[in-house]
Amino acid sequence: MKAFFFMLGVGLMTWTARAQTTKNFIDQPYIEVNGMGDTMITPNEIFVDVIVSENDTKDKKSIEELEQKLISALKNMGINTEKDLVTKSFNSKFNWFNFTTKVVKTKTYQVKVNSGAMLNRLFNTLEAAKIANAMVSKISHTDIINIQMACRTKAIKNAKAKATALISPLGQTVGPAIYISNYSTAFERKLGNPEQGYAGGKKIMVRTEDSSGDNGIEFEQIKVEEIVEARFVLK
Repeated sequence: MKAFFFMLGVGLMTWTARAQTTKNFIDQPYIEVNGMGDTMITPNEIFVDVIVSENDTKDKKSIEELEQKLISALKNMGINTEKDLVTKSFNSKFNWFNFTTKVVKTKTYQVKVNSGAMLNRLFNTLEAAKIANAMVSKISHTDIINIQMACRTKAIKNAKAKATALISPLGQTVGPAIYISNYSTAFERKLGNPEQGYAGGKKIMVRTEDSSGDNGIEFEQIKVEEIVEARFVLK
């Protein structure tokens, strides 16, 4: 029994000694800085929600007729409706009129265009087809992952440059990084849902003052920003 307690005591002493000699990175002198990398890009994926409702037509055309009218108008302007047109929702409800019940159907489509010029042409086309309920619901970019990666590289370089600038007056140098954390700003922006009262976004009605060309609606460049938190060993 004495031998057992002796061995146990030796084991505890050995473990304690190892714990004392093994240092966590927090036990080392280090500097903590934030770095930022950003760039400005023009969205090349613009999604437009288009609502077609039987209530919108004075001649009470069916939703099927309205859909064909929309598809035909989009094809005429060069949009690939099999690829860039999808149905987001399809609703129906009962309406009471002159003591009779009528089912009114509403359908929401999403059309994708790749530039501000195409966006303007789309709204002009919708205007000509007398489809008024439309809004930009989302913008994105096809190469957003690579753009974000490039910004992350810029951000960590910026963090190291900051650390060097801070400690150089002290006669010290920046060692290896012992901790890095990344924060991304979401680039894909959802601008609203026309079926929810246009909440969260600005409703864009079809323009009537200029239907002649591709001028008018353009998107300004959007900032993509990456932030890193880094800790470097001080030497």
